Amino acid sequence: MSQEALIVVDVQNDYFPGGKLVNSRPVETAEACAQLIHKFRQEGKEVVFIQHFMKDYLETTYPFLLKNTRGSEIHTSVQPLATEKIITKNESSSFVGTDLKEYLVSKGIKRLVVVGMMIHNCVNATVYSGVEEGFPCIVVEEAVDTMDQEYNGELVKAQDIKKAFLTGIQFAYSTVYKLQEVLADEYTYRSI
Repeated sequence: MSQEALIVVDVQNDYFPGGKLVNSRPVETAEACAQLIHKFRQEGKEVVFIQHFMKDYLETTYPFLLKNTRGSEIHTSVQPLATEKIITKNESSSFVGTDLKEYLVSKGIKRLVVVGMMIHNCVNATVYSGVEEGFPCIVVEEAVDTMDQEYNGELVKAQDIKKAFLTGIQFAYSTVYKLQEVLADEYTYRSI
């Protein structure tokens, strides 16, 4: 049994063209995620999908990823198999208020590859929580995304936000690898 799982965070329709919160490179990011999903399936490793639903009281402020809408559905490019676990959440971290930790422990999982949307929020929160829960994590650069955002009256480009968050994650929590390195099994986990 493999002790490694792929965690696919929030690759949902609202982050794609026609959605309510379009990311900068959602199609390319989903394609990278799909390659990793294929690899993990071929190797008989666990793939876990995370699906975010906005909390009811936040729906007016953040009108995206609303329950029972097309926007909150997992994108078809990374569609889970009927046998794969889908965990729904309402918080940034995939570990908070969910059974993710218990599920991973029940499957003998000890290490995580974390990918998905968005690197500045749910992906990094999941990595931080995962490491703090005892799961060494890696992140795949091409398989995470974000969007341009405004800060203090200035537009910050998605690629700069992504670089900053990957730098922060790599500083003390995780190692960041290129997609081809992971596909070729040229990666290791940091000890925690």
